[in-house]
Amino acid sequence: MSDTIVAIASGVAPAAIGVIRMSGDDALQIVEKCLKKKGLTPRMMHHRGLCDGRGVVVDDVMVCYFKAPHSYTGEDSVEVYAHGGAVNLGRVLSVLCAAGARMAEPGEFSKRAFLNGKIDLTRAEAIMDVIHAQNELQCREAQKQLSGTVSDSVNALRKGVLDLLCKVEVEIDFEEDLDEDDTSGVSPFAIVEGDGAYLSQVIEEMIHAHERYRSEGLRVVMVGLPNAGKSSLFNRLVGHERAIVTPIAGTTTDTIEAQVVIDGEQFSFIDTAGVTETDNPIEALGVERTQQQIKTADIIVVCIDGVSPSYDALQNVRSCYEAREGESPDILLIRTKSDIEERPQVPLDSELQSFIESIQAPMIDVSSKTRDGLSALKSELCACSKRRHASGGDMALITSQRHIECLRKANEALREAVLAMQNGLPGEIIASELHNAASALEQITGAITCEDVVNEIFSHFCIGK
Repeated sequence: MSDTIVAIASGVAPAAIGVIRMSGDDALQIVEKCLKKKGLTPRMMHHRGLCDGRGVVVDDVMVCYFKAPHSYTGEDSVEVYAHGGAVNLGRVLSVLCAAGARMAEPGEFSKRAFLNGKIDLTRAEAIMDVIHAQNELQCREAQKQLSGTVSDSVNALRKGVLDLLCKVEVEIDFEEDLDEDDTSGVSPFAIVEGDGAYLSQVIEEMIHAHERYRSEGLRVVMVGLPNAGKSSLFNRLVGHERAIVTPIAGTTTDTIEAQVVIDGEQFSFIDTAGVTETDNPIEALGVERTQQQIKTADIIVVCIDGVSPSYDALQNVRSCYEAREGESPDILLIRTKSDIEERPQVPLDSELQSFIESIQAPMIDVSSKTRDGLSALKSELCACSKRRHASGGDMALITSQRHIECLRKANEALREAVLAMQNGLPGEIIASELHNAASALEQITGAITCEDVVNEIFSHFCIGK
């Protein structure tokens, strides 16, 4: 890495300012060779004329010098802020190359930052995720990863595995001495079963969260009695006639899904069969599937017919809500058909009223016909999404398939370690599997990795990163 690289870091679209980045041992000497006035103080902006080999001023620029190791790459680095546009930036780039720099390869700046210990692989990959984010959720999670949440989570897992490995190896090395002092009758490797199983569960939760993130976003389940307006509202939310709508109650007999992005938040809307008691086996199967969807929902939209209000569906949701384990869903109450003037007011019973107050469920009047209230519903959905993601705090959401593959390898090794302990296999086999688990986790951050993996990762970066 002794040579000095240079590239346009800002892109070449017409703009007031374009940024050219240079890094390497000779970065300072090369740029000063091209400046009309020498002398650059580290980490200060300098106004200079940038000249070609004949002394002709090519552009009026601002220059900032970053002395190693206090730079993005960890090397001596220079950033030149020139007038934007492809032609002008190309001229400035040619001057710097003529003075001794070479064009950077894709991702070479970030690769040098990784090799110099400025960032780990997860942060390097997060840079590209930020650049290529297509919605608010993707950008938010990439920024979290860039700040180190994935590194911190993976390193915590790795520490747990290494702590376990250390205890196992102590048992192996001092087995006879420990056996003499141990009167509990418990296997010296029994700790693997509890702690190893716990670490495996954490990894499985991370993998599951990744699969949900990749496939659909938050699951929004539409629930209500037959003909309560669920399908009409579903169609309005997804933006086209996805579900069949008729005046006949029970038209929807199965679940229908559609993925939608609203104000940068990603959702998977699920229309369901109306909740009702029925002797029809097809309708009964539809109702059963509705119950299954309620159990896995992130947000439940309970549609109450504004013309013929009944709270049976809400009572059903309440029962599922109270029986559910793990994180509770958000619940939104929708009074449909708000465009119809004659809308009787049916009070809630005290138990349902207390339930609604306890979960702070908002009630929104919506008309699928006139679209009144639709914006309020979308705003509430986005607010729920932001709250749910914020409630995770700094919890890492794995967004990279490479990371997931490494987590699966680590999880498989942990399971093998637990199985080896349960089958009474020698401690050396348990230790070997724990070594494998730790190595798989270390591949995520790049604590250990092969050159081919590093080259593959950085080859997908744009030039200048």
